[in-house]
Amino acid sequence: MTGERQGTLHIVVTCANRKRHSVPADLHLRSITEQRPADRFATWSGRLDSSDSARTSAIDAYAGEHWTVIRELAASPIGKSVQLWIASAGYGLIPADAQICAYAATFSAPAADAVGPTVSEVSDWWRRLGDWVGPAAGQPRTFQQLVASDKSATVIAVLSEAYQRACAQDLLAAARLLDRDTLSVIGPSAAHAPLADILVPVTAKLRHTVGGSLQALNVRAARYLLEHGDGTRRAQLRTAAVAAAPVNPPPARAVGQKMSDAEVADYIRGHAHTSATHLLRQLRATGRSCEQHRFADLHRDVCKVHRA
Repeated sequence: MTGERQGTLHIVVTCANRKRHSVPADLHLRSITEQRPADRFATWSGRLDSSDSARTSAIDAYAGEHWTVIRELAASPIGKSVQLWIASAGYGLIPADAQICAYAATFSAPAADAVGPTVSEVSDWWRRLGDWVGPAAGQPRTFQQLVASDKSATVIAVLSEAYQRACAQDLLAAARLLDRDTLSVIGPSAAHAPLADILVPVTAKLRHTVGGSLQALNVRAARYLLEHGDGTRRAQLRTAAVAAAPVNPPPARAVGQKMSDAEVADYIRGHAHTSATHLLRQLRATGRSCEQHRFADLHRDVCKVHRA
């Protein structure tokens, strides 16, 4: 990347459903029985604050392809000092080194641990997360606070559809605090219309350039734009995104039948002496599918138990 070299680049990414450690039953959002939003949130935040389950730094808490790319993105030599943040439905905005418990909460409906199905519900939950002190006292808890604490910096939020909707009001308020196009949202274009002016659209065409699965498309696109573009301002990122999208992409590969972790693990147990790469090819040849990094993680875990 050429262009500006000074200032901190704050990269905010969504959390991942897959965690490296098992989630205690009481830290699944579905376990909260209160109905009133204030009571529901108070119970949730109280459980996180008082939980005696093991804590780990947020950057080490998540698993899967999405998070593998994020770690690489944070370490990329892109000419700026990079600070990584996570937008979490369970914890709110947190720095990558925040100490957190394994938990299950998401803005993506209709998941079992979803905050709620409507924009008003998820927006209200994000606001409550911002009012809570969270796991890293003294750190910004909202995009507005992040921008206010470092107005010379650049903020790039890599957000899925669900997280765009939840954080939209906060993002727009943060953008109004800046007098340049130094706050950008990288993600799907049709997620939430009010964000159109600050969005760097990611389309399916970009997958042919950046590779990987659709699950990790947003973060792979962000990494590509930062490494191959001319800067970190919104206009520069948009120009790079247009240039990166092929005019005539090849036809999409047929999507196989998705499998749960338990189903994949059962398949691996029946072929425990076969390498992960070869076994995944065999699986896909049967018309079933599993993301490569997810399959590799499950293969490693199953084989470890098998050897024990």
